[in-house]
Amino acid sequence: MDTQAILDSLDLVAERSEDPAPQVYGRLFARYPETEALFIGDKRGAARGQMLRQAIETLLDYLGPNAFAANFLRAELRNHDDIGVPADIFPAFYKAMAEAFAAIGGEAWTPTMQAAWDELTAEVEQIVQAPAQTI
Repeated sequence: MDTQAILDSLDLVAERSEDPAPQVYGRLFARYPETEALFIGDKRGAARGQMLRQAIETLLDYLGPNAFAANFLRAELRNHDDIGVPADIFPAFYKAMAEAFAAIGGEAWTPTMQAAWDELTAEVEQIVQAPAQTI
């Protein structure tokens, strides 16, 4: 995966959008309308913003040392399963991020950035579909 392309895309989004969360969640809710009800109490979008920040932090760790990213995603699968969120939402969330970020990036979004995000979302899908490992 082209790590630099992902990092460049995040810089591009940061330059062009003060808060990309509404665009990310708008795309997620359009594709998975049942997920919007999970945020009924999030009137100001604070939980959505926090979850997006955590997803980006997890992504950055995955691109770097991968000290916690894969295990964190697996743990969150279990936590979210407890409230009825299916596992396929996790890669869908990263796809929604990629789509929203591409829209924010506009003409500056490159094919290299898109390819890197496509690869990243495929890897997230593999992580969440892998059987749980035991110690």
